[in-house]
Amino acid sequence: MKAGFAKVCITPPAGTTMYGFAGRDRDHGCEKAHDDLFVRALYVSCDGEEALAMGFDLLFFGREEADRFKGAIGSRLDLTPRQILLNTSHTHCGPMVGTSWTYADYGLGVKERLYCDQLEQAIVRAACEAKEKARNVTVSAGAGKTTLPVSRRKPDGKGGIAWAPYHEGVTCDHLPVALFKDQDGRAVCLLFSVSCHPSTIGGFEISADYPGPAMDLLDTHLGAACSLFLQGAGGDTKACVIGEGEKWRGGTWEEVAKAGKIVADEVIQVLDAGLTEVKPGIHSALEEMQWQLEPPPSRADLEAMAADQQGKETQRLWAQRQIERLDRGQALRTHAPVLLHGIQLGTGLRLVALEGEAVAGLGLYMLDFYKGRGITFPLSYTDGMAMYLPTSAMIKEGGYEVVSYHEYGQPAQLTEGMEEAIGKGLEKMKSAGVK
Repeated sequence: MKAGFAKVCITPPAGTTMYGFAGRDRDHGCEKAHDDLFVRALYVSCDGEEALAMGFDLLFFGREEADRFKGAIGSRLDLTPRQILLNTSHTHCGPMVGTSWTYADYGLGVKERLYCDQLEQAIVRAACEAKEKARNVTVSAGAGKTTLPVSRRKPDGKGGIAWAPYHEGVTCDHLPVALFKDQDGRAVCLLFSVSCHPSTIGGFEISADYPGPAMDLLDTHLGAACSLFLQGAGGDTKACVIGEGEKWRGGTWEEVAKAGKIVADEVIQVLDAGLTEVKPGIHSALEEMQWQLEPPPSRADLEAMAADQQGKETQRLWAQRQIERLDRGQALRTHAPVLLHGIQLGTGLRLVALEGEAVAGLGLYMLDFYKGRGITFPLSYTDGMAMYLPTSAMIKEGGYEVVSYHEYGQPAQLTEGMEEAIGKGLEKMKSAGVK
């Protein structure tokens, strides 16, 4: 196997609209960068097959932007969409990219078109550099546990869900690690994944949040700029450093660094425990699933929501957009298209990713599917942003992850049955070698 790694800065200029906290994002652009943002790329090839995994210090981007970036890469490197995996860290202190969430779909996203142009150039550069640097490597993998994520879905005692730290709640604490080394024993790339929201801090300074200091510490430990963080199924969790009381609180830069050190120390523990060498072999597959939605509101209900000045502005804008679709003769969706992407790097080593904000329960479901078959990276925030992806059990419980569908432009919330859809998708990918 050959592998190459590249890291290219994507820090936006001052004044760029931010992305991650809807109210803040409307006020004014970023003031400065607390720390730089990067796109990182791992290119691999083996026996005539190639793959590219890229990690971004960004909140997310939609399918439209993912397709654009994959097209730009593909035209240079002759790669197909299934061979290119684009994963965003989900930092809430990054720049707005595209129009996939809240106000970005109502004017603000268009404003940052110039940043998207800058980002595309950086992405293509990183992809090309990673391929140019490719050299013979060995790959080894292992897994541990992380203590960083804490559930934010606390039962309120009234049959509902409160937005509060719930230390007894479900988290995906799986910590997969894969290390690529050249023939001289030097680190080429360190892949690792944590399933936890990087929403530790707010404000108007650009930051990669905890994945940034985690990667810096790991680069220092390995003596090379080689770390690549991939965001897991952390849609319903936040970092423990801001969840020590009854409520979540805004973090400090010291706590961002503390969270990064927690992750770095845990990854180093996995490395020190010893990794298992993997027989290389690349396979990739990309499946589009159709997740069932509830029936959309009637036109009369949409008109009432659009006229309700006491309701949320984002919901009014959403209702107006659905009415516009109806006026154009478009039927409102009955299903949400959700991509499932798999890249196998070797026997018993695979990346399996969902397009959307997958919660911990879905990450655990994917892990269980591959139980006893090596190391799995259960990822989300990949190749676009469909919506929050809850479990079937959450549909009955309610909570933000269920009712936030309108923030992503979907006409209605999901119904139960997403686990079955994922299971069918994973079975299909087995025939393409991701097994």
